[in-house]
Amino acid sequence: MKKFISATFFIAISIFANGLMAQEMPANQLKSFQKDNLQEFKTAFTQAEFNKCFNIKDRSYDLLALAVRHERKNNFAFLINNTTDINRVCGNNTPLIVAATYGRIDMAKALLKKGASKSTKNANGETAKDIAIKNKHPELAKIL
Repeated sequence: MKKFISATFFIAISIFANGLMAQEMPANQLKSFQKDNLQEFKTAFTQAEFNKCFNIKDRSYDLLALAVRHERKNNFAFLINNTTDINRVCGNNTPLIVAATYGRIDMAKALLKKGASKSTKNANGETAKDIAIKNKHPELAKIL
């Protein structure tokens, strides 16, 4: 029980801290990201920014989760191999939870292959599988 309380406390602190440390993404970076052009992406972002949380329309995402959300396949393929924390929590979500939200089966499979945790929960106590079920993505829920 002590471990569960400690883990829950740690996750809550991480979520809160990431929310405080998230920075706004400049318009030129956002535009570059949206094009899904790897050369432009590499020019617009430094490696240090690959794991930062960015505020976008009152939500917080790291670049990997943002690539999942907007299905930017080139950015995703690059980031999944160049991101140091596949389970980073930004804005209450991990990249796997974002994949579950939007039904991105192939991206979820790639995240799992790279070591994404199925057991990480958001602030509501939901896992990626719970989110997939809630958002009516039964095929994705089966692999989670």
